[in-house]
Amino acid sequence: MLHVNVCEECGVPETFNAAHSWLNNGDIVQRALPQARMSFIECENLDPLFANIGSIIGFPIETLVINITARGTARYMREVVPDEMKELVQKGQVSVGILVKPITTFCHVLGFGKYESSCAIYAGNEDDFFKQTILNPFSVPEAAGALSGAIASVVGGEHSVVYEEIAPGLYEFTTSWTEFPTALKKRLRLTSYEHRDGDIELVQCATCGAPKAFSAFRWDLENGTIVDGRTRRRMAILGTQLLDNLFDALQDELGDTIPEVIVEAQRRFTKTGFYSINDVRSEEDLRVQLALRGIGNLKEFKMGVKGLRMRIDNASCYLMMVGFAQGIFESALNVDSFVEWELSEDGDLEVEVTPGRS
Repeated sequence: MLHVNVCEECGVPETFNAAHSWLNNGDIVQRALPQARMSFIECENLDPLFANIGSIIGFPIETLVINITARGTARYMREVVPDEMKELVQKGQVSVGILVKPITTFCHVLGFGKYESSCAIYAGNEDDFFKQTILNPFSVPEAAGALSGAIASVVGGEHSVVYEEIAPGLYEFTTSWTEFPTALKKRLRLTSYEHRDGDIELVQCATCGAPKAFSAFRWDLENGTIVDGRTRRRMAILGTQLLDNLFDALQDELGDTIPEVIVEAQRRFTKTGFYSINDVRSEEDLRVQLALRGIGNLKEFKMGVKGLRMRIDNASCYLMMVGFAQGIFESALNVDSFVEWELSEDGDLEVEVTPGRS
């Protein structure tokens, strides 16, 4: 039985709240590493989004997803695992398995899925491996990258991952030593987050201080899932920069049409019915929900038969938000549309959707 302390008032796990800060500009950062921005987002759309992007461009992007997730996770987990423990593992005085339980428990808190059996051999040579089974991972390629990054944060180096579905929803992941291509490393740029003040003040739980809106979410800690009680959609918290940097790397690799490809992929997924106009109950409610997710500070959202206009300051996952806006507009009005967007140097996003595709 997994034991994690939770707030008696809002139900938020103590470790979830202790690890993250919700800032006044709609951002989430790691408390231990304020330069690392995070996002708390719907995760069931990630693999369909990656598949849509691959379908549009003509080849899968799984390797890029795994490698950039590995690098971002390694950066994140280095602040979680004590240096003393890393040193003991690397010297062979403590087995890698000793670290498995606290790390996998934390993964359950983050909504990554149910981490089951694992085994490892670590002797500091080419035969080293780590094997982990996960039931219902939040994203299969991102789970693979997260495992690679977690291992790297403990023993150093870089690690490839192979996986297979051994039962419905149950995946077995196995790592081994590798070295990422130099060209890929150059493309996968991890930048530090710089805070800009905003005007958002999320109401806090009187008991634990977490955003009070989290009382609408349900943690199933045994199965490693988080569900939004309003929408019934599954959530997870992950590094915002992973997605944005992944998309930047794709653009470097494949050309300047990639942003349009990503927007189109998200538009297609939005129109499957995963999202609906009911998600936009009011401009203020949407502002709170985006801030809770670390997407940024919603300054404007207007929609009517003539179009949709949206502005988000400090925007993250911005291409996904453009596709979301276009898909919501088309679904609500049953029309095709044309979308334009602009992202300022400061990260402020403006989106305009109008009827009729050009």
